[in-house]
Amino acid sequence: MLARPSSGESRPPLTDVVVIQKKTALERYANEFKSDSARTYFLRDGQNDETLQKAHNQHCQTLDSLLAMLTEQSLSYSLHTLDDLNGDGNAGLFPYQFGTHPGLQSRLNLVLTVGGDGTLLRTSHFVGGETRMLGINSVPQHSVGHLCALKPETLERGLQDILSSQRAAKHVRRLVARTSKGDALPYALNDIYFGHQHPASASRYTLSIEGPRALSERQLSSGLWISTAAGSTAAIRSYGLGALDVTSNQYLVAVREPYVHPDHHLTLTKLALDGDHESVTLFSRMRHGIVCIDGPVTACVLGFGDTLEVGLAPEGMLMIYV
Repeated sequence: MLARPSSGESRPPLTDVVVIQKKTALERYANEFKSDSARTYFLRDGQNDETLQKAHNQHCQTLDSLLAMLTEQSLSYSLHTLDDLNGDGNAGLFPYQFGTHPGLQSRLNLVLTVGGDGTLLRTSHFVGGETRMLGINSVPQHSVGHLCALKPETLERGLQDILSSQRAAKHVRRLVARTSKGDALPYALNDIYFGHQHPASASRYTLSIEGPRALSERQLSSGLWISTAAGSTAAIRSYGLGALDVTSNQYLVAVREPYVHPDHHLTLTKLALDGDHESVTLFSRMRHGIVCIDGPVTACVLGFGDTLEVGLAPEGMLMIYV
């Protein structure tokens, strides 16, 4: 576990590199495999002992290869799982916040993730400042790795290029979200979902665009997505807004299943916003609204009258190899 030193206690020395790995399905659901009902589910889902073991073995082989390469380069490393990244700080590590919490740190300012996009996105909440991120898709046949720069067959050459500075990280902008309640939310590398806590309930809110073209509209829908350029190929792409270059200063907004009344036609349903000059404010008209950052793991509740402000503030910049 990553322990936060108590007052007066010296911090442990930094390693050259921090490595964060996922737990495989075989590791995470090992106990469930012992029950007949769970085993039946996995078999119906096309997964059996052989396929799960094969994916587990490939993940371990990729991880072992990475650690061997680091050792050959005489680089020290600390190895952790996603479970060590406890968002509430109980494990001693808080999500990165500009000027407050430094997040994951190493002597080479390098954090490596071994898994897929889910592992990378979760880890990204703990990375910022001068620290660079590199995602390694350990089992490409079983996990999505759109944001991962390397996979097993490109690992050796790609890692050498990065360690020798022949390959530069890109500066990618993340969404910075603040609530009127003062919730501590991590910076979103992919997207933010806002809507009712229950998916079958209508989401009621007022959407306002702050900036040169000040616009505002009361909406009734199934919620909305706010996406970074890096996340423009994820869920929001199904709304036809198109993919953005990962380094773009734009971000996207898409309303999910807008309710259209004959006397009230919604106009702010698909937007491409200028991250340098435009921000979004959402006024909740729900008792049980929810905000999710890069998926369901990190979320907060917004009640009636609470507000959420979202924009591409410079403090949210992330250095990542893509």
